[in-house]
Amino acid sequence: MKRLIPSLFFILFIFISCDSGKVYEKYIDNERITWNRFDIKTFNFDIKDISAKYDFYIALRHHTDAPFQFINVSFTIYTPSGEVRTMEHKINLRDKEGKPFGDGMGDLWDVTYPARMGFEFTEAGMCRVEISSAMSQADLPGIMQVGLIVRKER
Repeated sequence: MKRLIPSLFFILFIFISCDSGKVYEKYIDNERITWNRFDIKTFNFDIKDISAKYDFYIALRHHTDAPFQFINVSFTIYTPSGEVRTMEHKINLRDKEGKPFGDGMGDLWDVTYPARMGFEFTEAGMCRVEISSAMSQADLPGIMQVGLIVRKER
C-alpha cells in the first residue's frame, strides 16, 4: 500500500501536467541576453486541424535587471492560405511599483502574453509567426528569450 500511494500521485501528476491542446511551443535565445530590434524571431509549425480555433501566446523570459516596465512587440501571422495578420502589443514586464510580472525563479521571470485568441485557419499547412521588438531603442538588455506557444482553444 505504501508503494501504491506515491505511484498514484505520480500518475495523477503526469495527467495534470499534460497539455493535450498544445500544438506548438518554442523559445529562441537572444545573444548577450539582449534583444535587438532588427532580430525578428521566426516560428514555423504545421496546422492540421482547421475545424479548431487557436490561441497564440508570446512568451518572454527576462532578467530582473531588465530596465523596462513594458516592451512593445510586433506579432505577425502568415497563414497557409496566404493571409497576413499583424498586431502590435504592449507587454508589461513590471507593475507600477516595479515588481516583475510573471513566474519568477531567482532573477529570471517568465511572462506569457495572450497575443491572438480564437484564430481560425481556412487552410491546413505550414504557418509562420514573426515576433519582433517595436521599441524605438535598438537593443533591449535583459530579454533572454522570446517564445511562441500555440494551443487549440478550449
